Amino acid sequence: MVKQPRLAAAQAATIALVAAWIGLTALGVFLVPGLSGEAREMIAFSQVVPILLAAAYFGQSGGLLAAFAASMVTGSLVVRNIDAVNTVFVQRVMFQITAFNATALLTSFLSDQVKLQRKQAARQLERITAVRAIDRAINAGTDLGATLYLLLESLINLLEAEAAVVYWRNPKSGALEMKASLGFFGDVTPTAANRPEGSGAEEAARDRRTVHIADLGAVDPSFSKLIQGRGVIAYYAVPLVAHGDLKGVLEIYDRASRPDENWRNDLEALAGQAAVAIEQSRLIEDLADRNAEMALAYDATLHGWSRALDLRDRDTEGHTQRVVATAVRLAERMGLAGDELVDFRRGAILHDIGKMGVPDDILHKPGPLTDDEWAVMRRHPLYAQTLLAPVRFLEQALVIPLYHHERWDGSGYPFGLCGGDIPLWARIFAVVDVWDALRSDRPYRRALPDEHCLRHLCEQAGSLYDPAVVESFIQLLEASRNGSAQTSAPQGHALPD
Repeated sequence: MVKQPRLAAAQAATIALVAAWIGLTALGVFLVPGLSGEAREMIAFSQVVPILLAAAYFGQSGGLLAAFAASMVTGSLVVRNIDAVNTVFVQRVMFQITAFNATALLTSFLSDQVKLQRKQAARQLERITAVRAIDRAINAGTDLGATLYLLLESLINLLEAEAAVVYWRNPKSGALEMKASLGFFGDVTPTAANRPEGSGAEEAARDRRTVHIADLGAVDPSFSKLIQGRGVIAYYAVPLVAHGDLKGVLEIYDRASRPDENWRNDLEALAGQAAVAIEQSRLIEDLADRNAEMALAYDATLHGWSRALDLRDRDTEGHTQRVVATAVRLAERMGLAGDELVDFRRGAILHDIGKMGVPDDILHKPGPLTDDEWAVMRRHPLYAQTLLAPVRFLEQALVIPLYHHERWDGSGYPFGLCGGDIPLWARIFAVVDVWDALRSDRPYRRALPDEHCLRHLCEQAGSLYDPAVVESFIQLLEASRNGSAQTSAPQGHALPD
């Protein structure tokens, strides 16, 4: 924006300098008294300087115009020195005029070549910059729509086109669907329903070749009103192909004929970028879909394992579903979110999976366990580690099955950890697990009232349980009682006052 005024000022200054030089030369040739003919010829010959300037700044037309003016001044020497005219004098004058025109032509030619080279270099730099920006957007995994809009903006600026559209080929239906557009009036863009009659998108997709219509308005006059600008609309439909597979079609609407090779090269380069962007977007979407399917399959497997344990241990059936729901809410309350919460939930589902290794006569014993039986029972977190450790995606979730029986004062098992050495996830789950266990029937005792369970948690906070977790859990229970949240407490159990 700043360069245009500066360029205009430089051109105006050049015009003024050229005009002043030639004007002063004319005055010197005609009006300065006492000059010899040779001196006047030297003054006239100095006009080669403004000719050089005019040709350099304004090309052939400017140089020839300055040469014409200079030639008029030089030719006037014949009139000024009519008495001394001879063959040699005329030859010198004609030489000057010829030199002026030759200088104008040669300088303008060289100037035009330099300008052309600069324009080509600037265009090449613009193309490289645009392609690089699109590459960065593609590699960054930017949303496909945003990437395609960036591509269309670069394409319209680089190719000086009026409008452009990217269609992508639906992999399921095979139909072309509009994905991004730029350069149309308002919200009107070509879709499958209003694509211009006779447009070559389908043909380009079918034959995998560029389709060119010199005057789209002659095929569909109404469509030209949707595109900015005036004049004939040249139309191009370029198939977007990556690794031999059709990804879509790029349409260009241009109100100028662009037959030169550089323009077509730029078009093909950006079309290639669009194909790569669509392909990478599809790969990312496919990967995300497969990851989602795999995650669902993993979760279904985990629930299957949990259900198998419930079927084996009827006394604790339903325990897992209840504690998972409540433990996840408590974990959210204590700051867990995103992937951490997903792994926490998986760990909660599998918290007792190690009991699959405990013999039935111990697991189903209706009375209290002996010391030896307790020694076996207390090994179930280690059984869980043996079972789950080879499963890489459960690496974080393993924290709960392995450590949820550790206690704040170090009296837990299997490692006797205490305080902050116990992972936070295990400390959170331990409180919910004990709460549900105390409120549930067991073969050796009946379920305890909620107030007794809560009293146990409060009395043992700082001894068996993390006091911060107990405090947060009590707040969760109070929120449930006030109706602002839900807990796993079944109907009929009143929360203690």
